[in-house]
Amino acid sequence: MTKFDSVAKLWKGEDDTNKLFHENVTVGRAVLYLLKISSEKICQISADDGSQRTNNEIYEATLRIALKLQKQGCSKGDVVGFVCRNSHDLTPAFLASQYLGAPTNALDISFTKEEISHMFRATKPKFVFCDNDAVGKVQSSLHEIGNRATIIILGEKINGFAHINDFLDDDVDEREITNLVLHPPEVDRRSCSSIICSSGTTGLPKGVAVSHESLQIMFCRPINQLLGPSNSIFCFSSLYWLSGYISMFRGFFMGAQRIITTKTFTPELMISIIKEYNVTLLISPPAQAAQLMNCPLFEKDTLAGLNNYTCGGSMVTKELSNKMKQYLPKGALTIVYGMTESGTISTESSQSLKGSVGNLTAGCTAKITDDDGRLLGFGESGEICVQTKSQFLGYYGDPESTKEILDEDGWIHTGDLGYFDEDGLLFVTGRKKDILKYNNFHVTPSEIEEILETHPGVSQAVVVGIPDPVFTDLPAALVICKQGKQVSEEQLTEMIEKTLPDYKKLRGGIYFVDNLPMTASGKIQKFRAKDIAIGLFKQRTIRHKL
Repeated sequence: MTKFDSVAKLWKGEDDTNKLFHENVTVGRAVLYLLKISSEKICQISADDGSQRTNNEIYEATLRIALKLQKQGCSKGDVVGFVCRNSHDLTPAFLASQYLGAPTNALDISFTKEEISHMFRATKPKFVFCDNDAVGKVQSSLHEIGNRATIIILGEKINGFAHINDFLDDDVDEREITNLVLHPPEVDRRSCSSIICSSGTTGLPKGVAVSHESLQIMFCRPINQLLGPSNSIFCFSSLYWLSGYISMFRGFFMGAQRIITTKTFTPELMISIIKEYNVTLLISPPAQAAQLMNCPLFEKDTLAGLNNYTCGGSMVTKELSNKMKQYLPKGALTIVYGMTESGTISTESSQSLKGSVGNLTAGCTAKITDDDGRLLGFGESGEICVQTKSQFLGYYGDPESTKEILDEDGWIHTGDLGYFDEDGLLFVTGRKKDILKYNNFHVTPSEIEEILETHPGVSQAVVVGIPDPVFTDLPAALVICKQGKQVSEEQLTEMIEKTLPDYKKLRGGIYFVDNLPMTASGKIQKFRAKDIAIGLFKQRTIRHKL
């Protein structure tokens, strides 16, 4: 339960619980310790072909890869990049890097060359594991930034590149493996374990540096058992998402089978995997949950075997939450609210119909502030600020951006608006930040605006989000044409689709206007621009229905 300090005007979760491992232990080492306990247990199943991996197979593969990486010069502090789907070989490669104390930086396979260049320019990886069909853009990105990282291919072999099988062969001296196990790298509380991407208010993603201790607090600790050895966990997310970490590490630390797939989400595929592999813990963003329940193949008993459906990553509406609970006869819906920078802030697992994001998690302290920094009380909405035991070290190589979100007193300013009620439940009412979310992907308006304004006929553009119950935000643009110039919506749509990934398309529409709402100082009033876009979107929707 959340407790309120009426004098300090602070809300606090329950007292923190102890970690299972010492702070000097890397997360990779902690996982290997648990894998060794039940070596013959099946821990991973691919839904692509039904193939399986045991704890021992993951254990041995991890140490072989770690040894080969170490021999090629990978040591504590060296960044290892990943541009991979969820495959059997990704897991030991990722754990090997973690074991060596080499920070991992996983990017989504959908990233463009420009997005990869941006992140790797900041994180400077020494090695990059990537799927065979991504090697072209990865190689081009590294060349563009002058990085000579070793590229290691997963999937089909490509001439001229190292392959994951080169790191898994039998040409290993067991004495060297034993030495690696007996003398593992040690870390401290400030040692970076992972650099997880997070979109900021300035545009392209930033690297959220998370310590080994923070990951231990999040995953390697005694928790209420949602799963057991006979259960299975599934999530479509790659290791680009924090939910991908949750799926992998919770599977290991709960002793459950993790179901993986290299395929992208469709509600039909999700239903198939849930049924075929008897999934008991399902993790997804609300956009996937909404599409799942709107799918023609979805039946009343589709989720009947679930013990828990964990949903988070963007706002879960009260309507969606209540609908989901109807289809979980023996399972609980857990709504998770948090951010990569803080870890989990609160969870809602009760059958309450209030629409809150629940009570603060153990070790979390929160305050609500107005624009002047004044502390607010019950029922008063303001910015949610938090301190957690698992909060990030800072943005990797970007101290200025770190200062914008983490103040000198250690408070993370979430950019979200919300309030606490008299029962200590937290409600999120909106976002102070400008970032949009489409299907759980972050979309930065300024990036799209800059591209639109490169068109010779465009004078000015502003991008806003059209609220959508399934996808959260549908990016839409208001455009002012240059005098005497004619521009079509098709031209601009084609330009965006050629330049940006699918999730950044302007699905909310492009609307030509004569002027934009401005402040006295000449800045665009985005909240008014959004109202205009919503009105034009509704008019277009009505016309299409006629």
